[in-house]
This record gives sequence, C-alpha cells and structure tokens, in this order.
Amino acid sequence: MSRCVSCRDGRLARGLIPHPRSAFTLVEMLTVIVIIGILAGLISGAAIYARARAREAAIYTQIKQLEASLMQYKNEYGEFPPDFWGWNGDEGAAVQAKAQQDLRRHLRKRWPKYAAGGDPVAQFVADLTAAGLDPSNLDPASALVFWLGGLPQEAPSGVWQPAGFHADEEHPFQYGQPRTGPMFEFDPKKITNDAVGVLRYYMEGPTGSPVVYFRAQRDSHNGRFEYGLIDGDTFVPMRYVHFEDADPDPKTNRSNIAVPYLDGDPQLGVPADPAVAANKRNWRNPETFQIIHPGLDDVFGNSRDLSGNVVPFRFTISGQGFSADGGDFDNITNFAPKLESEIE
Repeated sequence: MSRCVSCRDGRLARGLIPHPRSAFTLVEMLTVIVIIGILAGLISGAAIYARARAREAAIYTQIKQLEASLMQYKNEYGEFPPDFWGWNGDEGAAVQAKAQQDLRRHLRKRWPKYAAGGDPVAQFVADLTAAGLDPSNLDPASALVFWLGGLPQEAPSGVWQPAGFHADEEHPFQYGQPRTGPMFEFDPKKITNDAVGVLRYYMEGPTGSPVVYFRAQRDSHNGRFEYGLIDGDTFVPMRYVHFEDADPDPKTNRSNIAVPYLDGDPQLGVPADPAVAANKRNWRNPETFQIIHPGLDDVFGNSRDLSGNVVPFRFTISGQGFSADGGDFDNITNFAPKLESEIE
C-alpha cells in the first residue's frame, strides 16, 4: 500500500498523470477552419447555380406565357401583330415600305372602322404622337408591350400601366374608358417609357436588355415564310440593335444585336448561304414568331466574328454561326429554354 501511494505521489510530482484537455490545438483549429471554408464554398457555389437556374426558369415561363398570348391574339384578330421591324426607316426604304404596308393591313384587319376613308398609318402616327409616344421608336423590342398591353387608361405620369386599347374602334388609341383590357399582364415596374416614348419590357427589371419579338411573314417573291425581306438578289434578315459598338477596331467591335435564328449551318452546306435571295432558309418557328431574351449575360449575340466580319445570320445548331464570345449561348427563346443546349 505504501509503495502504491509512493508511486502515485512520485508520478504526480513528475507530472506523469494525464489531465483532460480543455481546448483545440492550433493544428486542429486550422483544420476545422479549412473544412468549414471548403463546405461554405461548395454551398455558396451550389446556391449561386440554383439561383441562376431559377431565374432562367422564370424567364422561360414568362416567354411561354407571352407565346400563349400571341396565339390568343391571332385567334381573336386573324393574325399575329406586326413586329415594327424597319418601321422607322433605319433598315432602308424597301424595309420601311414593307413595314408600313404590313401595319396598314393589320390596322384595317383589327379595326375596320379606324381612319375610314383615310390612311390608317398616317392616323396611327398622329394618334400615338398625341398620346405621348414617339412612333418612330417602335421596334421589335416595343411590339409585345404595345400590341399585347395597349395604352394606359390615363396619360402616364412615370409608370406605364398597360390597360388595353379603347373600345371605340374608330379611336382605339385614345385614353379613357371603356377599354378592352390587356392580353398579357405586364409588370409596370419592368416597363420603361422614357422621355422620347420608347417602350421596352425587361423581365428582370429595367436594366440590361429587353425581350424581343420577330414575326415570320410570307414573302411575295418566293411564297415562303421569312424573317426578313428579299431586296433584289439579297436577303435582308430582321434584327434588333440594342447596342452597336462604335469602336472602329473590327476585332474588338462586337455589338449587341438580336436576330431571328436559323436551323443548321451554311458552312456544312445546309442550308446554302442564307444571304442569297434565291436560297432556301431554314428558320426556327418558320411560320409563326420568335421571342428572344438575351439570357443572364444581357447579350443577345455578337454582330462580328473574330476576323471582324459582319455576322447577320446566327444558327441554333453547330455553333459555326456564332462568334467566339458566345453571347447567344445562354439566350432563352420560345422554341428553346436555352440555346446552349442545342449547340453541338
């Protein structure tokens, strides 16, 4: 007994009996911090990816709702509404004349009593000017808001709240009651109507690039539906210029321009060069319309390739029609939830 006590006392004196630890060592602490950092990075990366996919899904849902509203519009009024491409003369006299002709026919079709005995286009310009809009600013980025939303019930004072058109078929572009009501419920916070009367619909708020609408029309020269106009031996495709870079260097000038999409790749021989009027062009949604959103990068696509050559046509298959910047890749349309999924 005395020996055990003595041994125990000796160990106590020499500090040989272990004590419970009350803290982490520095190495253990650093290890824990590193593990937590890795987990946080993984979680935040997954969260960012999930938010991006949710935003894309929300945009695609709205586009499909717009598509349904356009189909309803055709059922009620006999055709899809004009897209105002070239209406302001920026694409040349031939395109402007065709746009005015299409608008004139549509106005007479939808409102037979409008400008009876006169020119509906001239009356349209006068009425919209009186309503505080600049008709020359109507384009493929304005068409959806205008035709599916209409005008506000009263003259707008900051917020553009579409309320359809006036029920008086002789004066549909006036304010006041009664109204037909909009065919799509646009969020007024996502509509811009600046000092010069430019209407745009931005699905994620008034920044970036708006949603664009192109309507296919049967061409009188070849009898086919086209997204553009045959002018002599050349085919002029539709486009919407949201931003055109003034940089004179063709290798850095890319611009931000939306165009309707073709199926295939001319470098593979199918279809043949789409710029030649006589050749057949294989359009996506060949007899209806294309709704195009620039995706989360706010870039529709680049108008020049790496050599500085203008790229007026772009393709959903193969990627040969895209410049290396790939602005088109994440575009969201009514025929594809994301173009990237169609590029091989």
